[in-house]
Amino acid sequence: MSKRLIFALVLMTLALFGLSACTPCDMVAPGLVSPDWREILDPNAAVLDWNYTDSCTPDNFEILLSKYSDFSIIAHTGTVAGSTTTWTAPTLDDAEEYFWAVRAKDESVYGPQSTELRSFFTGPTCGAGDLVAPNLGDPPSGGIYDNDYDSLTWSWPLHTCIPESYRVEVSIHVPSFTDTTYNGATGSPGTSWGFGSPPPAATQFWWRISAYADGSYGPASMHKRFFTAPACASGSLVAPVPESPVDDETVLYQMPIFTWSYPDPSCTPEGQRILLSDKPDMSSIIFDANSPTSAARAMISWASLADCGEYYWQISAISGGIEGPASPVERFIIDTAGTCDCAPTSLPIPELVSPNPYEIVPDLQPSLQWTNPGSCFPEGFGVNLNEYHDFSGPNLGGGASDPHATNWTPASPLDPATQYWWRVFSGVGTDFSDPSGQRSFFTGPECTSLAEVVAPVLLAPADGSTVDTLTPAIKYTTGVPGCIPDGYLLELHELADFSDPNLLTEYSLPATTVITDPLTNCQQYHMSVTPVQDGVYGPESDHSSFFVDIDGTCTPPGSPGTSKSNFFCRASPWAVSEERWTIEIGHRVLAIARNPQTTYVLLNVLDQNTLEPFVHEIHCWAWLGNLIPGWPETPEGVEFDFEDLEVVIPPDPPEEEPDSEPENVCSPTSSYEDCTAFGGKYDRKANECHCP
Repeated sequence: MSKRLIFALVLMTLALFGLSACTPCDMVAPGLVSPDWREILDPNAAVLDWNYTDSCTPDNFEILLSKYSDFSIIAHTGTVAGSTTTWTAPTLDDAEEYFWAVRAKDESVYGPQSTELRSFFTGPTCGAGDLVAPNLGDPPSGGIYDNDYDSLTWSWPLHTCIPESYRVEVSIHVPSFTDTTYNGATGSPGTSWGFGSPPPAATQFWWRISAYADGSYGPASMHKRFFTAPACASGSLVAPVPESPVDDETVLYQMPIFTWSYPDPSCTPEGQRILLSDKPDMSSIIFDANSPTSAARAMISWASLADCGEYYWQISAISGGIEGPASPVERFIIDTAGTCDCAPTSLPIPELVSPNPYEIVPDLQPSLQWTNPGSCFPEGFGVNLNEYHDFSGPNLGGGASDPHATNWTPASPLDPATQYWWRVFSGVGTDFSDPSGQRSFFTGPECTSLAEVVAPVLLAPADGSTVDTLTPAIKYTTGVPGCIPDGYLLELHELADFSDPNLLTEYSLPATTVITDPLTNCQQYHMSVTPVQDGVYGPESDHSSFFVDIDGTCTPPGSPGTSKSNFFCRASPWAVSEERWTIEIGHRVLAIARNPQTTYVLLNVLDQNTLEPFVHEIHCWAWLGNLIPGWPETPEGVEFDFEDLEVVIPPDPPEEEPDSEPENVCSPTSSYEDCTAFGGKYDRKANECHCP
């Protein structure tokens, strides 16, 4: 049979019987034909065409028009018979994008909707003079762009005409738009675009859009930034690296631009947080720029900062709402006109920052840090550093000639286990500000157990000294080798045996200077110090004493007496001991201690002209029988008793020289016969010889 005959038979069959009607299970998605993607149509005569399978004919086709790609709001619908695949839309809005779809219908059942997402635009087309800047959409500023899923989208703001197409400019790293590597165009009025090839990962881009019509480009949109994927996982975040302003930089404008980089090139944080403070410890926040979903590498200040101000900032990265580690704190100053130098009459008083009060620093060359709270900058700063709270000792400090200096470090190591006091002042030429408030710190090491603790050493007041204040500073230091304990127990008493109430207490700080409450004038005091570690007392210091005499009118500490004979005052009660002074009849003496038997007293020899102890004090022992308590000028009713003196153990007699012949000498232990033979007087009650 010839091919021509077969074709004729087919035509006859179709003419006799026609296509069969569709059933719901036969219906398929129509295929869209015209208009093509983003074609521009006449809004008054928009004709839509589609095709359908030849297997069956539905009752109807339904046409859907929407201005939204998800068809969430339907602008127009239409129905045509199943025998036709063309529909003329009603009058449409000018300069709009319409998405369209078609689906078959049989009785009350709809078939699947056309699968292709297709849109067209309505005219009229803009002239070159009609073009304006488009409005940018996604990604949002600082958003993360995933090339596998995302597009750059924008919108056209006019409803009177539509551009022919758009130019897409994409600039890498900075918004200069001079590098055209990543640029593109839509070729239609479509308002979305994607990279032709994958862009580099974790990279900052800037983008803008210009409309095209009648051979010309219109004004460009504003530009926005985005970062390419992947976004950093919150657990992988590291500290960003500040780039400007840093290193005490001087900024010439009051709204500085902060810039930074991210050290991990494999991903991009989703956002960041910038803190700005006027304190180096970030304790006073000027603004908190928390942007968890807007990635950036630069930001202009959120506040206009004060001229001649000193500021500190740090930054941390954010992903998944989790903030990562912060960068180091960076310092900068604002000086818009170079006029922030201080006048001698307006010098700022620095504020101390670190070490913190009573901090134990591990470094023997610690960095002493401060801040300048003033509205100007001096020529430099001076540092006082001392082992004494009143800075009466040698100054171990120095100076910094930089007007923006905020720290100073000793050139030589400090002593270990020592308390230091420090303060800072500013200066211009030979003019200086008042010093800052003072602080104290300790050099390490810190004691870790009681076994490391040694007995402290009392330094002031010196043993046996006289102070001219009612509130003396008691100073001491750790022994050698030293460490800083948890605290100290201080004993301060009027009685040498500490049997009276303690005038001081236990201190939980390891301070090595304590200022007493007001003491009693013309009173002798006795003291000691004991370290405390882990709640246990360590070894006690030696005992020491001092006398309070605020105006020099007090009788020296002790019991006054008057000599009733001439005698030698010796280094010990033994007659063989050194003769230290000759006491004559009528001399005024001052007894400061007694032996356990109260038969000898220890004298502090007085200058008979001033009745004061000599500058280099002379202490010696005298037999009590040579003395009368009190001075002739002692007021009536005032009595003295040598029994009230503290008890001390006299020194042993000097050792005899080897091989020397024993000498017949008088001593307190001489027998009655020997005592009288040597010219002494024997006290039968005390069983003691009082040698001549």
